[in-house]
Amino acid sequence: MYNKIYERKEFMIFQVKEGYIVYNARKSFQEGHTHLKHFKAAKTAIDLVIRKKIPKTTQGYYLTSLIRISDDDSYITKIKELMESRSQKGKKDKYYNSRHKI
Repeated sequence: MYNKIYERKEFMIFQVKEGYIVYNARKSFQEGHTHLKHFKAAKTAIDLVIRKKIPKTTQGYYLTSLIRISDDDSYITKIKELMESRSQKGKKDKYYNSRHKI
């Protein structure tokens, strides 16, 4: 089906046409896989889920990917809380230098 290129514990990485699929064998394929463009990002995602670490500087898509491949409810809850707090903050206003003359 897919070309498996990496395996660690219950996680597998498959190379596909446009990137990589990370899959958690403890979950059904529909619920336990995610698509990532880079191999290094896929390996890092597996490492983060195994160690239950939450990256502070990543975008929502990557955090959603971590949720999809994790099977630890407390870890998933922490990531969802981080995503919720980020959405509450909204986008920052552009910097305006009040001393600069126009």
